[in-house]
Amino acid sequence: MATTGTGLLFVLAECGPKVSEIEFNAWYDDEHAPARLTVPGFTSAARYKSIDSKTPSWVAIYDMDSTDVVFSEAYAALRTNASENERSIISRLALLNRRIYNHMTTVESPHFDPNSSAEFILAVYMQPTADDEVDFNQWYNEEHLDMLSKVPGFQRARRFKLISHVELAGKVNPLLAKTPTSYLTVYEWDSDSYKDTPEFASALATPWSVQVFAKVTELDMGLFKIHKSFSR
Repeated sequence: MATTGTGLLFVLAECGPKVSEIEFNAWYDDEHAPARLTVPGFTSAARYKSIDSKTPSWVAIYDMDSTDVVFSEAYAALRTNASENERSIISRLALLNRRIYNHMTTVESPHFDPNSSAEFILAVYMQPTADDEVDFNQWYNEEHLDMLSKVPGFQRARRFKLISHVELAGKVNPLLAKTPTSYLTVYEWDSDSYKDTPEFASALATPWSVQVFAKVTELDMGLFKIHKSFSR
């Protein structure tokens, strides 16, 4: 999954009671995701399913040359020309939350393969206060990412800042619809055993980490396993 651009399309989804998982996956795998990769500027896509019992249960990650791609005529045409099947499924979903992010920082393992999708991803959502934003970013860039890059199983970490978001589902469950945080970090792992390592625990327990965690107004995360990857 080669990723050289600066834009990320990050879509969280929950089927709900009116769309079966079989129907949802058939639509997303065979119609929805492949159609987006026909738009100039989209470079790759991958879908993941939650393995930590949290909701939303599904996330799709699309890499783009830049955030301008989602404001292009070609991208807008996807919705204008959407099939009746797509319109029907989206109208019945419990959640389909589209978020656009701009790339900030990337740290890679020496063994990272840019042409394959990660087996596991950890999505971390954080919201610092305006007064603490400078320190928050310094902590991430000067300490936190470096320490996590030394955790066994680490492949890559990418930080993003939110540009825009919109809820697309017709039957949104208010318990699932949250205002996104300004910052997202996507960690890629070759297994889910990273969380049980002393290196991971140490990265979360430094004095600077404790200080940052005490000040952020929101901190959430989700662990996902690969479902399917796509390429142009």
